[in-house]
This record gives sequence, C-alpha cells and structure tokens, in this order.
Amino acid sequence: MTCHLGDLSRCLRYRLVPPHRYPHRMATIVQLPNELLVAIFLLLKTDDFVTWIRVLAVCRRWFEVASSAPALWTQLALDSRSRIDHFEVLLRRSAALRFDVSIDLVAVDQHDRVFEALQPHALRVRALTLRFSQAQTFDLQNRLSTLSQAVSMLTLHCLATEAPTFSLTPDAYPSLRLLTATQVLPRMQPPGLHGLTSLELTQVWHVADAVGDQAQYLLLEILADMPDLENLVLRDALPPCMAFGSATLTQVTFPKLRQLSLSETVEDIKFFLHYIVLPSTARVEIVARIAEAMWEPDTEGVLLAILPDNHAVALPMISLTCALRIFAGHLKEGSVSIAGSLYADAGVWDWTILLADGEEILPDAVSILLSELSQVVHPSGLISLELHIAPHILLLDVDWRAVLERLPRLRKLVVGSLWKAEGIVRELYQHHDILRELTELELCLEELASDEKSGVLLPPEEGIAARAIESLVIVQADEAPVPYMPGTAIGSMLNPAHYVFKHSRCSACHVTGRILGSQEVRISTSDVGRKSFS
Repeated sequence: MTCHLGDLSRCLRYRLVPPHRYPHRMATIVQLPNELLVAIFLLLKTDDFVTWIRVLAVCRRWFEVASSAPALWTQLALDSRSRIDHFEVLLRRSAALRFDVSIDLVAVDQHDRVFEALQPHALRVRALTLRFSQAQTFDLQNRLSTLSQAVSMLTLHCLATEAPTFSLTPDAYPSLRLLTATQVLPRMQPPGLHGLTSLELTQVWHVADAVGDQAQYLLLEILADMPDLENLVLRDALPPCMAFGSATLTQVTFPKLRQLSLSETVEDIKFFLHYIVLPSTARVEIVARIAEAMWEPDTEGVLLAILPDNHAVALPMISLTCALRIFAGHLKEGSVSIAGSLYADAGVWDWTILLADGEEILPDAVSILLSELSQVVHPSGLISLELHIAPHILLLDVDWRAVLERLPRLRKLVVGSLWKAEGIVRELYQHHDILRELTELELCLEELASDEKSGVLLPPEEGIAARAIESLVIVQADEAPVPYMPGTAIGSMLNPAHYVFKHSRCSACHVTGRILGSQEVRISTSDVGRKSFS
C-alpha cells in the first residue's frame, strides 16, 4: 500500500465544499476513522521534520490526530533546523513509547537544557546519535552516563582533525548492542561491553596520542573486551602497522562473529588479520587499498600481501573455498577486493576477488595471483573457477599448464577474453591428463568469426585428438552471430557433448558477474542458440 501527501491534500480540499452541492466529489479520506488515518501517516513516516510540519498544517483534524499518536513521534532530531522548545514538545508527544533521537551538539546551543529535557525520558531512549566537537568530548561522556541505561544503539561522530578517545563504562551501557563511531575511538572500561554485538569504526586511525602513547590505541585490546561481537566493520580504523614497532600483541578470537568488513591499506590489513581468529562460518569482505600503500606485487604477492601467514588458522574459511571468481580490469581505479560467502544449504564457500586496473602492474598482479591460488585455497576443494580478465590485459608470463595442474578437482572453468581462452584450451588439448574431472567449460569471448562454408578445421597437431568435454558454453557480446565452432581454432581442439551459445553485455569479458558492494554488476543472459557438435 502506498500513499502520497499531495494526493491526500488534494482530496482534502473537497471537504471544504458542502457535500450536498457536489456529492460525487466527496473525498473518502475525510470519512476515515482516526485509527486508519494514523495508519496512513505511518506509511508516510519520515525523519524529515519539515514533512511533518506540512502534515500538521493541512487541517485542524490532521493536527489533532497526528499530535495524539505517539507512534508518529518516535524518531526525533535536534539540529540547526529545529528549536529546543519544539524538541521538548515532541518528547511529550512520544508518550511512553521508546524513541530514537539524533542531536547535533555543534549546531545547537543550551546543552544543559537539551540534556535536562532528555533526562526524564532516559529509559525510553532506544537509539542515540550524537554529533559533537573534540572540545565537547569529555563533557559529553560524563553526561551520557546518566542517559544511556536503555540505549541499545549508539552512534558517535566527532568533528575533529585528530580522533579523540571516548570512554564507555559497562555499568552505564548495560543494554548497548550496536555501536558506531566516526573520528572517535571508543575505549571500554573493564570488564568491557560483553553484550555488544555490532561495532563499526570509521576514520579513527589518527586517534589523538596514538604516537606518543601506544596504550591509547591498542585496537586489539579494545576488541578483546567484546567477545559477543557478531558484526565488525573497520574503515580507516586500523593504526599504521609501523606504529606498533616491537610491541607484544595478543591474538584475539571472535567465537560469534558472523561478518567482518575491512577497508584499509594492504599492509595494515595483513598485520591486523595476523592477530585475529574467526569462525569458519564468518562472512569476510576485504577492500585492500593500494593507492596509499607501497605495494609491489612482484615481491609481496597479491593474496599473500593481504592474507596473514597464518591464514589457515586466522581465516579458515578461505582454505575451504569451493568456488572462486576473479575479476581483473573491470574498473579504471580502485583496490584489491576480496569477499566470501557461505552457502549454508550446500555448505560451500564462494569467493570473489576484484583487481582494479592498476595500469602497468595489473598484468603482473594477475599472473602472481594465479600462481598463488594453490598456496591459499585447498586444491582438492576448489571445483569452480571463473577468470574474468579484460581483453587488454596481456598475460604473457602465465604458465597455464602449471596453474591448471594445481587444481585437480576442478569441474567448472570460466575464462574471459579470446586470447586467454585460446591459451587455456590449447593446454587442455595438448595435455589430456590435466583437469580430468572438468565437465563444463565456459568461454567469454569477443566476436568469434567463423565461416561454415570453409568446413571443419582439423586439430592443430597430428596424432592428438580433440579434448572431450561434457559441456562447452560460448558467451559473446550482444548481436554477435552464432559462430560455426568446428571451423574455429578453439572448436578444432575441443569435442563437447553439448554446446550452448549465449549473449551478454559485460564490459570486461562479456559474462554475468557479481562485484563487491556498490560496484555490484548483474547482467542477464539469454540462450540464443543450442547445437551439438557432429
């Protein structure tokens, strides 16, 4: 059910017209009982206070109905657009219901009056969002100790060039479950916030006194006091690994963690991951920025530059990978991104790795990544591999035979771009003993020209039969004609039992793909032809 404020106000105009004059123009909304009108208002519910002012101004009845409905006043805000006396009125309108409140202490004066207004309602505050300056930090943490008993979601945003620390006492936050902090580092007093299930830290790497006093920023110690964490998000939150020097750090185990999301520099991620242990079922998303880092893939590797040396213990889900997708050259600039998901029904891990176009280093990075796979992923577990590599990336140094020999259990292989496809198919053709369990080969190609009139092209080497395979799928750009595969070089080296032709619009290699977060790409494909080799 949807309802628009403009439609309601237009209908209301008819209420001002005597009904006996225009009976056919009577608006049904004026006949609605108050309870149903409140239900409509709830559909229109928004955090924008201006919208509610307009609703109240439509007519006296709407004003009275809305003002007497506490459910409409459970999301409150106090900032430069509102006044404290209005805020006090809204608090009373929420009656006995729990409410969420957002306060901009930088834009609002009379802080004493603000907290005095909140104090009688402290046990009803569910979510509290605070925006403040560095100078207000100490006073704010003291004031909150009397208002936070019932707060389950706390958001702190400090406007500062250096992130200060913010002390949280467990006795003052017994109900806290979700904590979000931007440019301020929460410090938990013993025995820690054991009930906290979600923590999100953004831009706290430059915490005040981090260099002068290392104890001010031992993030691992802070996290160790949160054993019930289920969701951990760190964006520009890790301290530079060089700052620790020879400090002795203790490994932290997260027994209940369900999701870890990191967006940091390459070297800081590797350092952090070395000191944590996650459950094998935790979902992991890693964005390793290379622009600010001194990353040299030829000496440090790609996955091995991000994952710790003890990744089999710290990140057990990686070695359990069953399906792996590698995208390279999709984006002009960006980071190395890794994401893994566990399909609970099947009990298998599916990972995606995204390499942005790093110009001259990208070909080397892709080549190194391929050589690292067997060191990171257990070869006996990987059954599906997709290599979506843009056509402009020339992999001159890749030994495809060596790469494929390390993956003996592979059943499905997807390869992007004609040049890479021809190289891999040639290895499969020349060495029938590699990838013995391969049943499906999907090749994402540029336009593949072939002329049926030229007839069947014989295998390139005398005495070597075409490689038998159960299914061959050819994916090409839109409107490309169905190729006559027996007349192509690739077709001459393969003998599939089934052949499928598809169209797609992927900018890199013409394949349907999933890319991390906001860069996610889903492209529908449709079969345009099916035939079998004779």
